[in-house]
Amino acid sequence: MGVFQYEARNRAGEFFAGTVEAHDEREAAGLIRRRGLWVAALHLQCEEAAGAPAVSRWRQQLAGAVAKTPPAKLRVLFLRQMAAMMQAGMPVHQALQALAKSDADRAYQSLLQQLLAGILAGRPLHERMALHPAVFPASLCGLVRAGEESGSLTQIFAQLADFEEHRYEAREALKSALLYPVILLVVSLVALVLMAVFVLPAFAVMLQDLQAELPWTTRFLLALMDFVSGHLAALLTGAALLALVTAALVRDARTRTVLDGWLLKMPILGPLQRASAWRILLELFAVMLKNGIPLTTALAMAADVPANRHIACEMKALRAQVESGQPFAASLRQLTSCPRLLVELLMAGEMTGTLDAMMEKAAAFAAADARHRSARVEALAEPVMIFVVGGMIFFFVLSIVLPLLTTMDALM
Repeated sequence: MGVFQYEARNRAGEFFAGTVEAHDEREAAGLIRRRGLWVAALHLQCEEAAGAPAVSRWRQQLAGAVAKTPPAKLRVLFLRQMAAMMQAGMPVHQALQALAKSDADRAYQSLLQQLLAGILAGRPLHERMALHPAVFPASLCGLVRAGEESGSLTQIFAQLADFEEHRYEAREALKSALLYPVILLVVSLVALVLMAVFVLPAFAVMLQDLQAELPWTTRFLLALMDFVSGHLAALLTGAALLALVTAALVRDARTRTVLDGWLLKMPILGPLQRASAWRILLELFAVMLKNGIPLTTALAMAADVPANRHIACEMKALRAQVESGQPFAASLRQLTSCPRLLVELLMAGEMTGTLDAMMEKAAAFAAADARHRSARVEALAEPVMIFVVGGMIFFFVLSIVLPLLTTMDALM
């Protein structure tokens, strides 16, 4: 089975480009002709071994890792361009065709062509996006699916573009803030490890010859170095096993739900996670309710949207309660992940019959709260890192300077 890249035209002379999976060129050309297209160019792009989805996923992840444009930036670029074109009245396939013809880098053009090929084959957009998990996470594909099913894909793209742009900018700002402390940490660790391995033992031998007492910090470092050097193989094996067990536990649905629940309880990251998740959910609910989608249907569409599995489980419980006849706001109050102020706002909207409008206001409040908390995390990250690095440097320097002073006292 191989992936063939093609160029073709329809009866109206419109140009199409994309990819198709087939065993050979003849089969690929037949598949393209069934779409009502005349093949202009066809060549093998890549060949995959049958029954090797894991290899395909690994190859796709490797390609995304070495791509010129990072996946997060590709995601922001795609969402913003699709939102702009669909707001101008272009359907999805025409928007993808226009973007595929643009002067973009190879990774972005390949992504657009694969999405376009799926759309022309009659597949939904969210399904084709899900084939690129490095660029489009499952929660984002769930939102696109909800937009397709509710007829509000344009609004969903616009809201996703705003959200992803803010998250990308916040992530880049955090990277910039942590750049200096991380460089300082790496350089300091290298220097201190070299001193602990080569300099400190020499001072220890000298002090033992002088029968001087070593400071506790120096004794601790020497004991640590002896333990690591004596059990290096066991430590490396244990670290590898721990990494494998951790990866397996994270992939397990129940363990992931528990871990995500703990994350929501963390002092700083927990409120940020809650505000970000409920902002997306409330914006989605508001759009679907305005388009005439019943609340129970909206809850069903949004069941798999949250990236946090604990919130996703609570969404399913919320849907079950609403379907059983319970009021939405009263059911929402029982959730541990939803901020109390948002519950009060939605309760007021439900009582006055303006739930969709109140959801927009609650989403705006959650967005502002998420921005403030994100800025707070950025402001705290750099001084905390500097404090940690400074503490490590102080401990190591103290462990080396104190033996020097002890040596000088012993010599005098």
